[in-house]
Amino acid sequence: MRLLLLMLTFVPAIVSASDIATSVAGGVDNRLENGGYFELGASVYSVNKVDIRQSEHQAVQPSLLISGMYQYNGLFVEMVHQSQDGINLGYNFWNSENWSLDLLVANLKSSWARPEGVDPATLNEAERNSYLMSEDSLYVGAGFRATRYWDDHYVFQYRIVSDYYDDQGIQSSARLGKSWQIRNWNFHALASVEYSSATLNQHLFGVSSEEATTLFPQYQPESSFSYGVELGVAYPISESFVFRAMYRINMLSDEVTNSPFNEADHMSFFNASVSYVF
Repeated sequence: MRLLLLMLTFVPAIVSASDIATSVAGGVDNRLENGGYFELGASVYSVNKVDIRQSEHQAVQPSLLISGMYQYNGLFVEMVHQSQDGINLGYNFWNSENWSLDLLVANLKSSWARPEGVDPATLNEAERNSYLMSEDSLYVGAGFRATRYWDDHYVFQYRIVSDYYDDQGIQSSARLGKSWQIRNWNFHALASVEYSSATLNQHLFGVSSEEATTLFPQYQPESSFSYGVELGVAYPISESFVFRAMYRINMLSDEVTNSPFNEADHMSFFNASVSYVF
């Protein structure tokens, strides 16, 4: 589930509503047309362990690549492999030569959640430790996305969403990307700034006084900013098969690294894949 937070590096850009992961590497030609694509393949990725709750973490893992996006008369759905912005369902309501504005009706990302129906005050310390290890959940938000294009090679995108499923708070991001081509190799670079509200950080990384233990002491984070850089390359093996490789590093805020759940001051991610584009 957490791989949905990571970014695609090369797909055909044929729709106006577009995750920046698609736009920065694929160009922006024909972005007003209806249509889409579906992609299936295999990848291998390596990621460092950031959180103690990642109990099944492995440094290197193979994975199935499933990716796709489609737009019809402004309505769109995006499930972009390696995207940092999860799955999106929305409506593209305005375009100009250089701008695209989208309403995000549903933005789905992985999250953490405590087990439901449990009162931590009734648990002993060992049971609270187990309770605080949490379980996988979903962040389901709605919001707005604005994208600015320059010369088919530069893309800037700002997005802001607020969770309406479990009141987990607000998150937003500003990303600037550039692509360039050398023979058949398509390279891209992407810089990111991400904001998380205090409510979201408390949900993900905080520990209340009722939940606190010796292993997980009370912790109440504030809002935060994090920063990231990504480099990637894609090569068309044939008309339908594409090879990609990318590396990303995100520097985490003190509000995250000071959490009793945290185990690293950054997240690094490498991915290589071969896929078939329909």
